[in-house]
This record gives sequence, structure tokens and C-alpha cells, in this order.
Amino acid sequence: MKDVLRNMNQAGLVILFLAALGSLAGCGIHKPFEFFDETTLMKSGTIAVIRADGSDATMRLATALTKELRERSTFKVWSQAKINLSLAKYPVPIKEGKPENPDKPVWFDKGEKAKVDAMQAQLKVRYLFVVWTVVSRATDTSDSYHVSVNGNVVEYPKGRVIGYSLLSGSSRSSKGADIRPMMKDSAAKMADKFVRVAKAEKPDK
Repeated sequence: MKDVLRNMNQAGLVILFLAALGSLAGCGIHKPFEFFDETTLMKSGTIAVIRADGSDATMRLATALTKELRERSTFKVWSQAKINLSLAKYPVPIKEGKPENPDKPVWFDKGEKAKVDAMQAQLKVRYLFVVWTVVSRATDTSDSYHVSVNGNVVEYPKGRVIGYSLLSGSSRSSKGADIRPMMKDSAAKMADKFVRVAKAEKPDK
């Protein structure tokens, strides 16, 4: 009887652990993608996902978002490898600042958008989807972490920011098994909403 109870307890712990992983990106703020102006119409063409730093989390997010957009959208999506080959340096650190308008956040810190414009001048794509991730300890004494996933889409040749992403959640680790599924899930949510509002879904999706 004790063995049965022990096995049941162990099974319960496994279920709780898996449930926690599945809900990582399910708590917190969720705006996978929103236009600043609901009347915005996106044109067909090329798009590149740009990671704003060299962290593992941002790399995983950019890679997953690139994959999702290639599979789901009618845009011509540049691979991360192609971006890397086309730029003298990639990723280029793009500092994230505090948005002047939190309801319509432009995440670029002062002067940082010039770096993005310089990249577009080399890539010659119509849209850049710039993404940031921030992983920070919730409190000094806590073993949990706060995770933010932010993004801005910039349209060229005008170089105007037309929309944003804002997601956040919590994790019990700053890397590894907790962060990987969060980045993958966030990318899927961002791609799903983006292709819908951009009206760029592939016919078979």
C-alpha cells in the first residue's frame, strides 16, 4: 500500500511539473502583436526577425519566431543564417528603453533605432521584427524569475514603427528547461497574431 501511495505521489509531482512548464507563458501580460493604428495595411514582401542582443533566450525567441513566420505567413522570411551572413556584425546590441507611451510602446532606447535603420540599409527588407527578452530575478530572496518578451515591427522605406509585442511571465529558472518552452510558446503566439492582423496567413493554415 505504501508503494502504491509513493508511486501516486511521484506521478502527481510529475504532472504538476509538466503543468507548470505548460503554463509558463500563460501567466502575466499577453499582447502577442498589436498595430499602433488598427487601419494599418501591411504589404507583401520580405521580413527579417532581428534579435536585439546575444542572449540565449533572445536567440531562441528569434529562431522560433522566424520558423513560425516561414511556416505560417505569405511573407518572404529571411533565415537567421542569411541575416548573419548579410551583416558585418550580428547580433548588434540594441538597448531597450522605457516607452514614452506605455499603451503604444516603442521599445528602442534613445538613439538605438539608428542601428536598426543601418541594418535595414544592408538587408533591404520591407519589414524588420526586432525582439528583446529580459530575464530577472523576481526578488533578492526569491528563486523565481520574471521574463519579458518585447518586440517592435518597423516598416520601410519610411522607417516607422507600426506595431508591438508585449508578453511576460514567470519561471523557476533563468535558463534551460523553463526558458526554452517559454520562448517557443511566445514565438508561436506572436506569429499567430501577427499573421492574422497582417492578413498574411498561408491559404492552407
